[in-house]
Amino acid sequence: MLQIASGKLFSRPVGRRNEHRGILYTNLRLGRDDPLETVAGRLLPATTLDDSRAVVYEAVELIEETPTGPGALVSRGMDPYLEEFAAISSFALNVVCTPNANLAARLLSNQRLVGVRGRPSKAVRRFFDDDVWCQGGDEARLQGLVADLIGLQRRSYRAAIRAIRTYVTGLHRLADDLELAYTLLVASIESLAQGFDGNQGSWEDYDSEKRTRIDKALADADAATAANVRSALLEIEHVSLARRFRDFTLDHVTDAYFRDEANFEDGPIGRAELPAALREAYRMRSKYIHNLEELPRIMTLGDSYRETVRLERKTMLTFQGLARLARCVITEFVRKQPKVEAEPYDYSLEQTGVVRVQMAPQYWVAALNGLTYDCGRRRLEGFAEQLASHLVGEPNASVTDLRELLAKVETLLSGMGVAQRRPFVALHILFNSYAPEAFKMPGFDVVRSKYATDLVGPTVEAMFFHLLSFSEPAWPLPEHEHVHREYFRARNWKDGLRMPKPLEAGVSLVLAERFRVIKDHARAAEWIRFAVENYPGHPRLRELETGFDKAVPIEWLKLVSAQKEGGAL
Repeated sequence: MLQIASGKLFSRPVGRRNEHRGILYTNLRLGRDDPLETVAGRLLPATTLDDSRAVVYEAVELIEETPTGPGALVSRGMDPYLEEFAAISSFALNVVCTPNANLAARLLSNQRLVGVRGRPSKAVRRFFDDDVWCQGGDEARLQGLVADLIGLQRRSYRAAIRAIRTYVTGLHRLADDLELAYTLLVASIESLAQGFDGNQGSWEDYDSEKRTRIDKALADADAATAANVRSALLEIEHVSLARRFRDFTLDHVTDAYFRDEANFEDGPIGRAELPAALREAYRMRSKYIHNLEELPRIMTLGDSYRETVRLERKTMLTFQGLARLARCVITEFVRKQPKVEAEPYDYSLEQTGVVRVQMAPQYWVAALNGLTYDCGRRRLEGFAEQLASHLVGEPNASVTDLRELLAKVETLLSGMGVAQRRPFVALHILFNSYAPEAFKMPGFDVVRSKYATDLVGPTVEAMFFHLLSFSEPAWPLPEHEHVHREYFRARNWKDGLRMPKPLEAGVSLVLAERFRVIKDHARAAEWIRFAVENYPGHPRLRELETGFDKAVPIEWLKLVSAQKEGGAL
């Protein structure tokens, strides 16, 4: 948010300038009356009282000129800037800094919580000290980091802020969950490695067991095919994450880390043993994530600030060692990334308080813009959502007039492949079947007679078409069950089809009825159970499950609503 407020991402002139002021709570003692200035705002003492934990943060917020149209952004408020600057200050100065007074008080209480081994102040140097006086080097460090951050390209800035937030959160967790704290410190580096290490991966990096089996399967394939398969697998698999973490870290450790910065540290790690220690750190991270395994006790029971410990001939980074390493790596990443003075960028979805949601069908289902050969399933989904609301009797349910859209679709059908055409055909026939007579389209009969055969075979579109047409498909039951399973398996795929819950329950109940008719009551009960468990909380389905009468037909629409079948819109 600080980078947005700086104005460097704007495509239009500055339209508004707001001056903000807020309070941060910290163990940092500024020890000065004049402000500590940075390019993203300044810190001032809130009071001259020695026991005050508060400092004032002042910042200028630039708002981009609003384009022509309704609405205008006046301000984003101070909260997002307080939170981001607090995280940066905490990271740069190695102190507690937060807009939350209660959190600051808890972190600085130095209490040992039940179930937590050791006190936070004994795990890392300085961060949890009662008072940390700001020195000249601290001021320069904060100013330099803030300037470098604001200068980053947007992609790098967002990654760096995520890493900094994760690092600070990891230190906060020292007060209540040591294993999670260690994992987050590792993750703060790993997050950068995943996006900025330039790793392409090689076949040797692939899991050895999988690699052997795939090589055997490709033994008879020609060289080009085998290479293409291996390349595709490398693109979609996360290859050698631990190695990428190590390589990225080693590439961003500065010479000073082993020299001046190590002068006053206890047991600093050497460059030669750092790769093995990183391997152990990543292993402990993985053991916690997958098995909730505790850290070795030797890492959590000491009262010194040693950066390394030895156990079973292995060198391991302590919290102090890992924290100093993470700060070095993240800071160096920020320093090495390209800087730009201006970068016009659409940040609208990255602003605080902005949430992306799926628009209701009435806003897009009939739109001509965006109509392509491949959007048939999306349009069928939107229509089905509206139609289902109408059928089950939801208050104020309505269905959008699709005649203009479908008239355009009629001109495109002949150029489509069958798979592209099928959802459009289902949409066209269903809309006209439910529409009042005055709304039926002139081309309805032509489309139905020419393309209805697309909906004869066992496909997902045909299954829902039969459901909404109140007709039973002529497919053998095994094929019908296969289509049903395929729908639920693929409904969340990018090119899948996802229907509203009443219709999903409907296709399950249609299967149940087909099995009831042939007196396979056990299979009928299984499909009723499937409908219940995939439409949880629906009372009529529960009643059907508990009181299944084998002599009574299963009428899906009566069960999912009180509305009668069919009917005009």
